[in-house]
Amino acid sequence: MQRINRRKFLGVSAIGAGAALLGSTACTPTRMTGQTATSNGEPANTLFQEVLPKTEPNVTADEPTLVTLMGEAATKFQNVLTPEQQAKATYAFADAERTRWHWTTPRNFPRNGLPLREMDETQKTLALTLLQSSIAPAGFEKALNIMALQRDLGNDPELYYVTLFGAPGTAEPWGWRWEGHHLSHHFTVVNGQVAMTPFFLGSWPTTTEAGLRALPREEDAGLELINSLIRSGQITALFQSRTLTNHVTQNAPKVTPLEPVGVLVGDMNDSQQPLVTEIVQTYLRSLPEHVAAPLLAEITATGLAETRFGWAGSLEHRQPQYYRLQGPSFLLEFDNSRNGGTHIHSVWRDFTRDFGYHLL
Repeated sequence: MQRINRRKFLGVSAIGAGAALLGSTACTPTRMTGQTATSNGEPANTLFQEVLPKTEPNVTADEPTLVTLMGEAATKFQNVLTPEQQAKATYAFADAERTRWHWTTPRNFPRNGLPLREMDETQKTLALTLLQSSIAPAGFEKALNIMALQRDLGNDPELYYVTLFGAPGTAEPWGWRWEGHHLSHHFTVVNGQVAMTPFFLGSWPTTTEAGLRALPREEDAGLELINSLIRSGQITALFQSRTLTNHVTQNAPKVTPLEPVGVLVGDMNDSQQPLVTEIVQTYLRSLPEHVAAPLLAEITATGLAETRFGWAGSLEHRQPQYYRLQGPSFLLEFDNSRNGGTHIHSVWRDFTRDFGYHLL
């Protein structure tokens, strides 16, 4: 197949539209307060309906405003904690705890911080307000869905931990983390700039008996892409017949590029490249527009056409499989190997921005 140049690729995929494209195609989520369906028509969950924030976040805030709102929300949360709770929830910014993270259950990997289980209703509301002020509406809805899935597993959906690093809202570097089973969001603020990678999203089951799917397009768009590539003869996309059984980078505090495998996006045709764009945007829509847009811009500038898509495992739905998208600046790993292809682990890594390394 003839390689397309970067200009033609951007024209086909429209990813160069950056934040405008994110805004034009992103849905406005339905609030999780007992409705029968979410904004995408799937069943809504009612997790935390008693204590959910009553106000919507300012999704159009520029980065300084976003940092200010996040700092205010973190300070309000911290101020309603008892001294004992503050001691449990707060670490020094330079503490090694800041880059210690995981996706498994707190039972298998004990978390440090203050869990929702140990908060009163006011504290839970302010904790959720902090999360809502820090990520996009689509990301907040996705987080609630992932937490709600714990009920299907017999786990405690309130074992999600808030951990603060440094003094929120001050001129000194600070940050915070929201983490529990299958959900890990990290926020680092330095000199008025914020970093929000890595972030981890998981789902088990991939579809509940009620029909709720936490990661629908993350799963389906990848399957559509690999099957399109195989049909068009680009079999190099399938770099291994058996799934990898796990994501390669695990919980490393810093990652470097993995072995380049799969097909270059620039070698894909005009129907395949938009699926790559959709996968990238689906993940980045969890982040606020003014955080996602620079990441999109860098991915575009450093060559999305030079990004590779690689697949391992089954080509069928609800079967064990793994895929990765890797470009010069980022790595996305999606693994659905466990429990017969009904248990997703996915992580977005940035080779320079993770944990705000580029700001320090």
